[in-house]
Order: sequence, then structure tokens, then C-alpha cells
Amino acid sequence: MNIVHRLTVGAHGLSVLAAGPDPVEQAARPIILVHGTPGSAGGWRWFLGHGPQGVSLLAPDRPGFGHSAPQEALIGLKAQAGRLAPLLALNPANPPAILVGHSMGGPVVARLALEQPERVAALVLVATSFDPNLEHQHPLQPWADREPWRRLLPRPLRNANRELLTIVPELHALARDLGQVRCPVVILHGTADRESPYGNVAYLQRHLTQAMVEVRTLEGAGHFLPWTRRHDVMAAIERARTLCTV
Repeated sequence: MNIVHRLTVGAHGLSVLAAGPDPVEQAARPIILVHGTPGSAGGWRWFLGHGPQGVSLLAPDRPGFGHSAPQEALIGLKAQAGRLAPLLALNPANPPAILVGHSMGGPVVARLALEQPERVAALVLVATSFDPNLEHQHPLQPWADREPWRRLLPRPLRNANRELLTIVPELHALARDLGQVRCPVVILHGTADRESPYGNVAYLQRHLTQAMVEVRTLEGAGHFLPWTRRHDVMAAIERARTLCTV
């Protein structure tokens, strides 16, 4: 079992749980595990402890969550990807990374792959949200983002609500660029996912026109696959490793 430790990366105080070879001291392929909204790096702790040998496993607290700055939400997929980008440059000798995104972490890792294609070898999209037409806003969400109500919410819920209120135009903008993704993509999705409906799979297949896409469907599975279907998630990650060409 891998030993898990916490480190801080970049000038903006990105907090990261890490396991495996030190990505700064040893050349090893990074596997970067990105949580959804709300969430934290701790959601990946099992994978950090049981991950494959010989790779650097890195699970960041996305900006605005866990131990990472800022205190308020950091809006915008490009802004989020920019804060995660230092994880791709910890050691110039490291092979390109495998990016794993769960739920709203999926669009973040896709944007990061678009911004830094030479540093990303493969994507694993786990129960991800990409289709803006499948996003539904609760009538109370805008009210929860107003004072004084927003200050009554715990930070993770406050920042998650802000992200969700702004995600639809972000997804429309991302859709225009998804055809530029050229690394292999492994999609893992359950047919009973209510938070990120299974229709996101067909949406990704239509838009990832230049990528080799492999879909793994979990019949009857819901949204929280990193907790309920850990071994299927791990198998998807292992499959992405075999698809890496560099």
C-alpha cells in the first residue's frame, strides 16, 4: 500500500495529496485525480493508497475546496486548469500525465488537456458532466448565492453552488474545443446516474472527433463511482495506461 502525504504546489497554494514516487525527485508518469463539486482530494484517498506502482499519484484540492486557496470559488474552466497546470511541470523528465476527472472534474481535466496537450497522455472521464443541456438548476440556487444566505452556507457548498450557477456557458465554450482533444479518452459512466445523466456519453462521443474514445458502461450504476465502483474506476485508469503512446 502506498503512503499518502500532503504537499503544496505552485504560487497559489494548491494543496495536493500525493503517493508513489516523488514527481520532483524521480521521473515517473503522473496520474492526476481531480474531484467534482463539491469535493476534495480526500475522495481519492483509497486510489492513492492502492494505486499502481511506479507512477506518481496526485490528487489536488481544486481551487476553492479543501486546503487550496482561494476561500471563494475560482470561476472558469481555464482558471481552474491554470491552477492545476503546475502539476504537469514538476519534473521535465516526467512522461505526460494521465488526467482523471470525476463529475465536474471532467470538464476541468479536458480543458487542461486542451491547454497543455504535449503534457497529457490520456484522459479518464468518470461520471462526468459535459452536455450543457443536461444541466438543471434548482430554483433556490440563485437565492443561495445572495447575501446574507450565501454566508450561511459552508465553504464547500457555497463555492459548489457558484460553480454550478456559472457552468452552462463554460460548457458551451468547451464544446467548441473538444474536437481538438487528440489523446486517448476512457469514459466510465453508469446508466442510473441522476447527477450527470448517461446522455453525457453520447455528447462526448459526438464532440471528441479527433480522439480515440473507449466507453465503459456500468448498468444500473449511479454517480458516485469512485466510492461505489472503485475497482471499475481503477480498471479504467489501468486501461488508459495501456493506451498511452508516449
